[in-house]
Amino acid sequence: MPSPSHHQFVLCFFLLSFLCADSQSSYVVILRNESPNNVVKEQCYVNDDIDPGEEILLNPGMSNHITTTFFPGKSNTLSCTLHLGQKFVVLFTLFDSDDTSICHIPSEECLWKIQEDGLCMFSQGKCVMFYWDTSLSIRHIASEPTKHITSDELKSEHIIRKKTP
Repeated sequence: MPSPSHHQFVLCFFLLSFLCADSQSSYVVILRNESPNNVVKEQCYVNDDIDPGEEILLNPGMSNHITTTFFPGKSNTLSCTLHLGQKFVVLFTLFDSDDTSICHIPSEECLWKIQEDGLCMFSQGKCVMFYWDTSLSIRHIASEPTKHITSDELKSEHIIRKKTP
């Protein structure tokens, strides 16, 4: 006959299996159109997936909350192609669990404001701007690494992280 400690061990193991099954959390990235006049067109990719999510149109003042699963110990990314009038960026990374210069912690709010002059990553009560860049000029943001956004597709190939299959 099994001992009471054996039953306790089996019960603990059984209960731990439920904790492990629910160990995956999620993260939320919020995109908000703060342009007074232009519609934002967005299409996002989770973890460099080959198949993008659906194309979303955000009217001025609208937001899109993108919720996706966070896999601990793995690389987690959310990249989007964004259009604001004639300005656009191809596969701009909004969340990357391996890049501390942008949103990377699932428990922290990740808010991106899309504005006429660029993208604002709202973090710790302040806005870190990533300007639309049509000249390929370098922009330094204090101690933050240089980021570029371009409205010229040919130029973007040199400065925007591209998704590879």
